Amino acid sequence: MPEESSDKPLIGRLWVLCLIVFIDMVGFGVIIPSQPFWTKSFGATAFEIALIMSVYAGCQFVFAFPLGWLSDRVGRKPILVLSLFGSVISFTLVGLADSLLMIVLARALGGVMGANIAVAYAYVADVTTGEERARAMGLLGASIGAGFVLGPFIGGAVAGPDPANPGQIGFFVGAAISAVAVIAAIPLLREPASHRSSAETGGFRARLRGFGLALSIPIVLIPIVVAGMAGLAMTGLEATYALWVNEVHGWGAQETGLFFGYIGVILVIVQAGLVGPGARLIGERRMLYLGLAFAAAGMVLIAVSDTVLLVFINGALIAFGYGFIDPSISSLISRNTPAGRQGAIMGVAQSVASLARIVGPAVAGLLFYKLGHDAPYVAGAGVLALALAFAVWRLAGVEMPPSARARAGAQAEAQAEAPAGARTPPR
Repeated sequence: MPEESSDKPLIGRLWVLCLIVFIDMVGFGVIIPSQPFWTKSFGATAFEIALIMSVYAGCQFVFAFPLGWLSDRVGRKPILVLSLFGSVISFTLVGLADSLLMIVLARALGGVMGANIAVAYAYVADVTTGEERARAMGLLGASIGAGFVLGPFIGGAVAGPDPANPGQIGFFVGAAISAVAVIAAIPLLREPASHRSSAETGGFRARLRGFGLALSIPIVLIPIVVAGMAGLAMTGLEATYALWVNEVHGWGAQETGLFFGYIGVILVIVQAGLVGPGARLIGERRMLYLGLAFAAAGMVLIAVSDTVLLVFINGALIAFGYGFIDPSISSLISRNTPAGRQGAIMGVAQSVASLARIVGPAVAGLLFYKLGHDAPYVAGAGVLALALAFAVWRLAGVEMPPSARARAGAQAEAQAEAPAGARTPPR
């Protein structure tokens, strides 16, 4: 059945999509605590464990364009339903794996299916007008963020208290939750009445044009570069942190899941309650500097966190830091992008974030494996310090218009509706 007209309230047009994306992201979040330990049980090194995340991100990046193009031809709903079902298969195959190769292939399939996020954003573009599209993207981002917060809590709970338990059951729970999304999508999700082409909603040629445009506008290019550097550090931490707390503190999948959930809750609190006031008081540039400094301090602290209390303190510092970084960068990019070019520039930002998710885990895993368990975080702190120095150097002379601080606060508050919208969490 076609989607109802744009006269229908925004939430009425998007609640089904947001619900389905939320359920799917909960299913993905459930496997986060288990994946490193289950993979390690097959004799994988830290580098190989992290490389699997890079394989996933690489497949997600490559297949975002083909899935978007295909959804133009056959419809958004069929591609979304098919990809959700593919995620069920991927999770199940990982849980049933009897070799490391099977895990790699199953996660590669998951990456292909995970490219459906691009189709979900295209769906939003189909059913919204220009004036309301930013708020709609925020609603979808909030659904992603909420699922990412809840999922690790569930994953940790089902893994059990035994640190030696690799948490294999988490993959079957994730598959079951994603199956709920499939069951909900088939009767409830409506096909949009008309489609914007993939060229308009982030196709390959649009991305190339966007890169050219970004290179010509330094005030837009600078925060995109900073976002890529911050993404390298964060994805490296995500790929290896479970292994670090296991080696240093003996944590298993349960404790790791609860810890990642704790970080997610802090991110939501920061972005929902502190970003807007912070942007009005000090502006998004200083908020970006503060976020980078917090995150770098948290990374450094990991290397000396010999007590559980210090682990939770460094987790809070990193969560506070990235809670400020993502919306500050999004606001800087959006505010300085010429009218009518927002889609192209945001496509560039998403591409840079995707490349960081490919490179970051592989580099961090290699450092962990070759130089020791503290090496990824020392390197991550260094990258964040360089990002801070670069941002201060290049943004310090940029003048904000008289009313820009008020607009920055409003834009940051809009970003707060999407706690994880600025970056798609790795699966």
